[in-house]
Amino acid sequence: MYSLTLVLLGGFSVCLALILICQPPSIYLLRGITNGPLVSHSFEKWESHLLPVNPLPRQHGYFLHITDMHVDENYVSGATVESACHKLAKESDVTSQVAGPLGAPGAKCDSPARLAQETLEWVARNWRDKLDFVVWTGDSARHDYDKSRMRKRKDIYTLNRQVTDMVKKAFWSPHHPVLPVVPCLGNNDVFPHNAIDEKDHDLLSFYEKLWRPWIPTGQRKSFRQGAYFATQVAPHLRVLSVNTLLFFNRNPLIEDCGSKNHPGDVQLAWMEDQLRLARREKAKVYIMGHVPPSARDFRPTCLDNYMATVSQYSDVIMGQFFGHLNMDHFMLYDASQPTNQTFRQTDEDKGGDLHATRDITEYVSWLRDMYSALDPVTSDPNKLPDYPASPLVVLQVAPSVLPIYWPAIRIYRYETNPSASNYGTLLGYAQYHANQASYDAVPGKPLEYQLEYTTDTLYGMPDLSPKSYHALAKRMVMGDAIGNATWTAYIRNMFVQARNNEFS
Repeated sequence: MYSLTLVLLGGFSVCLALILICQPPSIYLLRGITNGPLVSHSFEKWESHLLPVNPLPRQHGYFLHITDMHVDENYVSGATVESACHKLAKESDVTSQVAGPLGAPGAKCDSPARLAQETLEWVARNWRDKLDFVVWTGDSARHDYDKSRMRKRKDIYTLNRQVTDMVKKAFWSPHHPVLPVVPCLGNNDVFPHNAIDEKDHDLLSFYEKLWRPWIPTGQRKSFRQGAYFATQVAPHLRVLSVNTLLFFNRNPLIEDCGSKNHPGDVQLAWMEDQLRLARREKAKVYIMGHVPPSARDFRPTCLDNYMATVSQYSDVIMGQFFGHLNMDHFMLYDASQPTNQTFRQTDEDKGGDLHATRDITEYVSWLRDMYSALDPVTSDPNKLPDYPASPLVVLQVAPSVLPIYWPAIRIYRYETNPSASNYGTLLGYAQYHANQASYDAVPGKPLEYQLEYTTDTLYGMPDLSPKSYHALAKRMVMGDAIGNATWTAYIRNMFVQARNNEFS
């Protein structure tokens, strides 16, 4: 292996060859071995040529994004999907699908506790020692799919305690250093569904106590006034956990933003204070929340005010992470333009969560229109404008553990060299899913996630900067052969393989 590497390197020094060979496996994550936008490689193949050596100091950091576990305490394996996976099928039942031991993909069912538990155990087994922190974007509690078993506030509290205990067990092992976890509220983590304001002291106090180990002492006041806080996860790197329900158009307790006393505007003022402080202290920031900002889900003035705030700090904000929609995709805004896009919802979808059985075609069309509306790229990709200093705003939307499609988690890689000019930049991510075979649940065999794709090998992205996402978005809507192939790959991954035939 050493001689082969020296031959390949030609005139490079022996020292350099040894360094390249001795990189630990985690260093190779997301480093593509081709430049084509549609080339896919397995993580196992990347690692197969590495020698078992003592690892050198790592060059990059990693963190987990996990979202929408939606644990259902009433889930029953073998139940009918028509009963929201609550009642066992009878011989007389005529049903196309029954609940599996680890979920019912594509059905209006939530997750068994076992799926959440085994997902976290897989992450702990395979990634616990490589991760720097965890971004956890909400919705641990189930939906109200079964009208005969409507949730009560105590049920939501119980489910969140259960999932929080799972997270602590996975990432706070006594045999490992404490791993920072950054949680936030989802729209199913409040009662009634979607409804929260600054006056719900019982709920705010409950979560402040539940997540107290992860909320810095100096941030507990802001959390009690609106369920948002800031925390440092690495040297010169902070995460702002934002309560997007204060902007949410389905929150009946919140009107449009536009006043100093509006809870959403109070939160935005707090965000700007945090971003201004980070800029002054030469720190970088990630923003995370549950509902991604869009015309579909934010009140119009709240969306405008949010974009106006974050676009002023493109030198500070290195990434924004959301869940809620269960689909793997990104949103890209030009904050210098009005955010007056409309989303035409069906009557069935109004007032509800986006689901696999409705409104997907409309959503994909809306997303493509968003990309098409952006200014075109130049003919030479190397002459693209320096978009990190522009009003372009990228929102990462991760797929869910909830098996609306297949359960999924995401591992990001980011620049950790504090002296680097791109410190904190997202360099790429690896998307993992548990495929249909996992639901056969071989007795005694733990759930396994598989690498689905990485952003460099599939999309040819050098990093996850606004510039790179702009190039990807415009490539996908160009209409030529390469663009169409890239768009097809993107849509297939958007639905995590479970409905590829329908949305190809």
